[in-house]
Amino acid sequence: MKKIILSFLLLLFAIVAHAQNNKYLVDEYGNPKHYSVGVKYSKCNIFLVVDSGTKHVTPFEYLNNFPSGNIVLLKGAKSIEIESRIQKDSLSFYRYSIIQNDSIVIKKDAIPTEIKYRWGSGSILPNYVAADLGIFNAVNKKIEVQIYRTDLKTRVTSVIIYNKPIFASKSLSFKLLGENSVRSINNNTSLAVNGSVKGIRVSMENTDINALYSVVIENLDSHSSTLLNPKWKRIKLGGMVIADIGVSEFKLPGRYRVSVYPETSQYASWINNKLSRDFLFTTLKPRTSLFTQKQLIIYGLILCAIFGAIFGAAVTYIKRKEAQKLALKHRDKEMARIQLASVRSQLNPHFLFNALAGIQMLMNKNETDKANRYLSKFARLTRNVLENKELISLTAEKTLLDDYLQMEQLRFGFQYKISASADLDTENIEIPAMLLQPFVENAVKHGVAEKGNAGQIEINFIKQGTDLVLRMADNGSGFDTSKNYDGLGLALSKNRVSLLNSIYKETPFVLDIQSGHSGTTVNITLTQWL
Repeated sequence: MKKIILSFLLLLFAIVAHAQNNKYLVDEYGNPKHYSVGVKYSKCNIFLVVDSGTKHVTPFEYLNNFPSGNIVLLKGAKSIEIESRIQKDSLSFYRYSIIQNDSIVIKKDAIPTEIKYRWGSGSILPNYVAADLGIFNAVNKKIEVQIYRTDLKTRVTSVIIYNKPIFASKSLSFKLLGENSVRSINNNTSLAVNGSVKGIRVSMENTDINALYSVVIENLDSHSSTLLNPKWKRIKLGGMVIADIGVSEFKLPGRYRVSVYPETSQYASWINNKLSRDFLFTTLKPRTSLFTQKQLIIYGLILCAIFGAIFGAAVTYIKRKEAQKLALKHRDKEMARIQLASVRSQLNPHFLFNALAGIQMLMNKNETDKANRYLSKFARLTRNVLENKELISLTAEKTLLDDYLQMEQLRFGFQYKISASADLDTENIEIPAMLLQPFVENAVKHGVAEKGNAGQIEINFIKQGTDLVLRMADNGSGFDTSKNYDGLGLALSKNRVSLLNSIYKETPFVLDIQSGHSGTTVNITLTQWL
């Protein structure tokens, strides 16, 4: 009998040890993290799961110089799993390839046949399956995944998963491009830019991930800069790659700095970047030359002849320039709207996933009645989220927050209150949708969840002259506002406020977070909004 018990314990220990050695990197609920790493708006999605020993994951949205796909940076990963979510009746239409270190073809135009998970008809992904594209050793590897539909062969989604050290650019050099000449230039040199100068050529040692390296040219005198994402070209000899900078980027006289650095995060900056390498030069003022009397007479006659035409064209030119300025302003605003939509598209799944996790927790605890009431509120919230309106009324925002807090109150038992100034027309005043919700969610999860009935959350819509203040206060334990936390919702919300300021420049949004041991207060002031 003792031998049987001992054998059973040894078997159980082996199973637990095996499970621990193969655990995934998980989220706060203990579920494996699935990183969406496919290129934005692609017809083919790709998801990545990494082992628990992975120290860092940077899933880029996209790189401008790598438009056909996406680059994912890993640190310390040992193994990865790759999958794609496809309608179960469409699997035969997909093909995928796996290439290791640019040369080893592991899969070539394979049909996804292995299924990891199936969604039912009543789920959020009805009739979809998670197609297993394979488990791979990622130690010091560069792995490229290519996937496409057979009816769209030219639209290949490509993802590079990079788990190698990233270094600063090596053997960096610069050359001045003329009409018929190329000459080397030294650091801290002076350049006379005339009509024959076409640009500057940047050279660096070839890497196996050149698309990651960006170039910034900065005018130190005017404090302006331009980010360039060059398509690095490989030259036949010397193992080098080159990229050209047009003369228009440094034609104005002044001091310039060219920085070459790898974009190791979506919002990586060359400033104070340890991997950035800089090159300085000065563009000289063009020399003035004196004309001969004969030349002055000729130029005078020409000017007199075309003066009338210039005068007539001046009005048209001014109107065209104004139209171009308006078009440029409109383009910048549209770019900000696209980026804002990207942030919203990340916030919505984050919110929905957390809500689904709450339902799962109540069901696991056999609190069926609470789960049903939670699900009823969640249905209305989901409909509001999926409508994806840019602006909603204060009344609608209050209803959304009320539904959310009622849901979470079922789980944690805290108390809350939502109120608005009596002189606010809540039906007709509109604000960006779900502006306060991520901060309220943060207060629930990290502030009052552990306090139970003693937890308090208060939300106020306040009129201060022509300003509208959205205020959320809790009595949680607070946090250090000077630190950056890994919470996705809070980081995306701060980014969203910055993007809103790019669109509503005349009515800026001001975010203020105060936190201490007695609680946290978040104020979002919509300046001159009323």
